[in-house]
Amino acid sequence: MAGSLRVRLAVLRSRLALALPALFTVGWLFYVGGSDQWERVAAVWPTSATMIFGSFVAGSTPQGGGAVAFPVFTKMLEITGPVARTFALSIQATGMVMASATILLSGRKVEARAIVLGSVGGLIGFLFGAFVLSDPSAPWWVPRIPGAWIKVGFTIAIAAMAFIIRDCFAGGSSGHDAMPEWTNRSMGTLLGFATMGGVASSLVGSGADVLLFIFLVAVMGLHPRVGIPTSIITMAIVSVAGLVLFGLLDGQLSSTLGPDGRVVAIAGEPLDVSLDPTQFDLFGIWLGAAPIVVWGAPLGAWVASVLPERRLIAFVALMAVAEVLSTIIFLDALRTNRVLAAFGIFGLAGAFVVVQLLGRARSWIVAPETP
Repeated sequence: MAGSLRVRLAVLRSRLALALPALFTVGWLFYVGGSDQWERVAAVWPTSATMIFGSFVAGSTPQGGGAVAFPVFTKMLEITGPVARTFALSIQATGMVMASATILLSGRKVEARAIVLGSVGGLIGFLFGAFVLSDPSAPWWVPRIPGAWIKVGFTIAIAAMAFIIRDCFAGGSSGHDAMPEWTNRSMGTLLGFATMGGVASSLVGSGADVLLFIFLVAVMGLHPRVGIPTSIITMAIVSVAGLVLFGLLDGQLSSTLGPDGRVVAIAGEPLDVSLDPTQFDLFGIWLGAAPIVVWGAPLGAWVASVLPERRLIAFVALMAVAEVLSTIIFLDALRTNRVLAAFGIFGLAGAFVVVQLLGRARSWIVAPETP
């Protein structure tokens, strides 16, 4: 009887996991068809095509769809960093929430306490980055830090993650299925990593997942197969905050098109000059990608759950290496700004050293505090 009930519940959960993106897609079709938005969606096909792969990465790795969208948008499609950031957060709030639902419905093991603390730290860091490191009075909340420096800093974090994955691959991906007993030091360190990740997310649209994954795997010795879904759910929560703050409250998703199809107003405020919709029609860009990510991210989450461990780790490492190489190839500032290049080189070396030191400090971080 108990076995039969478990089977029925498993079937129900799998059907619900399919029903959620199906319902979203039906609603999307009614909206786009009823409001005659097909031309608007077709005009932004390059960004939608990017999210075919980006959404899969979002559901299967600790990098998030923004890790694909932000570099491709800014380096290849010439979309400004603030627009790419808001899009990354908005589309992750769609796709990664669906991926999170798939993860929970499928019963994949996650570290719930890390999600709670990681979300708290991520949201604190996100709000700090949004209100302090960005200019709320400027259109799109432009970061106060130059875009090239943000891109290189994010790449350094991804490279550190690749270094951790390399160790997992070489060492047979050993790790714990659950966090050891919580201590004040481990909770404080987790909050610190999550806060830094939240700051990064406010600037580039991703990062809370990467930094949390680094902490869980490199510091706490958690198995990547547990660390990945844990980081995905945490990034989904931070992304929802980004969608609400940037996309809805600030109105960045509310873009108005003129008769010629160009953007003439944002958040109801007329623009002095009309803008290219493929670069500034954030709602249209989101609308074109939304039905893709609601299927792609859950698909990625499912593939990650069934993929052999070594192949999963190798895939995550490959995506991280691709991010590093794309920055080196497409970021022209690295070849013209020696200070930035030095920051990238020494930052990479420093990140590898820090990861190694954190791994060695694991026993101290998790050791019970003496009265």
